[in-house]
Amino acid sequence: MSNRLGMVAAVIGLLCLSAPAAALAESAFTDHRGKTITFQTPPERVVTIVRSAPIIYRAVDGTADHIVGMNKDSLDRYFTEGIYTEIIPEMSKISTSAAQEGFVPNVEAILAEKPDAVIQWTHDEKLIEPLERVGLTVVGWQCCTEQDRLDYLTLTGYMTGRNDRAQAILKSQSDALEALGDKVSDLEDADMPSVLHIDQIGDQFRVIANGSQDLSLSGVTNPAADGSGEWWRTVDMEQLLVWNPDIIVIPAYAADLNPQDFFDDPLLANMAAVKARRVYKQPVFARTPDAPEIFLTSVWLAAIAHGTDYAPEFKTQIGDVYRLIYGADLSGAQIEAILESDSNAPASDYAETFG
Repeated sequence: MSNRLGMVAAVIGLLCLSAPAAALAESAFTDHRGKTITFQTPPERVVTIVRSAPIIYRAVDGTADHIVGMNKDSLDRYFTEGIYTEIIPEMSKISTSAAQEGFVPNVEAILAEKPDAVIQWTHDEKLIEPLERVGLTVVGWQCCTEQDRLDYLTLTGYMTGRNDRAQAILKSQSDALEALGDKVSDLEDADMPSVLHIDQIGDQFRVIANGSQDLSLSGVTNPAADGSGEWWRTVDMEQLLVWNPDIIVIPAYAADLNPQDFFDDPLLANMAAVKARRVYKQPVFARTPDAPEIFLTSVWLAAIAHGTDYAPEFKTQIGDVYRLIYGADLSGAQIEAILESDSNAPASDYAETFG
């Protein structure tokens, strides 16, 4: 845990060395390829191909005015329904011609937007080379460690000239995780329940075996983790019963799966988590692991596992975080929707923990 928090502190320390940039200041920084990127002034026209990049850019820049194009998947996943359509509705009006499927750039359409910069993944040079060949400036992001996700904010702070906002968001994360770490550090191994993330049920069950979320931050363990790097595993009922987790978490992206589906399945009735009705749907802020507010997931899970003392004012915290990141004043109904309160109503102690 200390290593994770140390990385956060290191990023913030780096940001503190750079005073908040004036709007017209030159910025030079190194992207995830190790390539130096220089802007004489913050780019006025930015195209994003990374799915979550529009969310992050909007958060750090404080406006969508400089995003002129994005991946169609970004619109489909984040800006057609849900909380983002309510608090940053302007995102749904941005052109989606940059990439229609996946991350392969539509170079002609991107050139038509006359961008000053393009944000693209680094994992395949074929995704970047066509853009640079025609003279476009590309900022490369790599995927998908926790440190990478912190870097997305840092890099965007350099691009936008809003290091002040990037620093504030990073500090919000580090403060929350440090406070959580102080509580979790007092737990003994025997006090850490086992948690299994399941996103498909039926004849076979799909679990997140080696996800990127550091579950130790929440004081829980993952019986499916095997260090192989394989994100998902598909297993049968026998293996599920061998693991027999104390808690089951349904990932936020599994839109059609809810705790009641587990409680209604007679084949699952003897599982410890089902018998105790400790099956929970992740809140909406976990729908993209790259979102600036994703750290709230660790706090939420700690409260699920160990009780309300681990998140005593969680609704207030959610409101404060969304106000900082998006400038949004959430209503009570919006916070309930973010928490998936209706879906989680049948789950043990959910209303008491967060109500």
